[in-house]
Amino acid sequence: MKGYVISLCIAAVIAALSDILSPKEHQKYIRVLLGFLIMLVILSPLPKIKSLKLEPLKSESAQNTALFLDGISQKLKENVEADISERLRAEFGIKADADVLLDIDKEHKIRGVTRIALSKKVPENAVKRLSEVYGCDRIEFKIK
Repeated sequence: MKGYVISLCIAAVIAALSDILSPKEHQKYIRVLLGFLIMLVILSPLPKIKSLKLEPLKSESAQNTALFLDGISQKLKENVEADISERLRAEFGIKADADVLLDIDKEHKIRGVTRIALSKKVPENAVKRLSEVYGCDRIEFKIK
């Protein structure tokens, strides 16, 4: 990078000096040539950039991304559980905790709710409503 800046400065100085020292009738042609020279100096790093090879994500980066996505999945799971508990309380007057199993693919995209486990038995209309809202046919009861 240092060499690039030095060559750019040298080209600018040469251009300025030749513009000052050249006769008036040749200045137009000299400026065109010097413009090409400066453009060549500016574009000189392009072949080096083209030959650069980008490395794939390092495993540490991929691991951090996976941990981040797992954290998001966990937070979504907690939000769905809280929503189910709140829905049961608001719509049916039932106080029950929920535990859900989310369907998450390899790319960490949530496809839906696979299973809902409730802390107490709820009426059939509440089961039907949960199944309707969350698209889950597997609703279990874990009575303590």
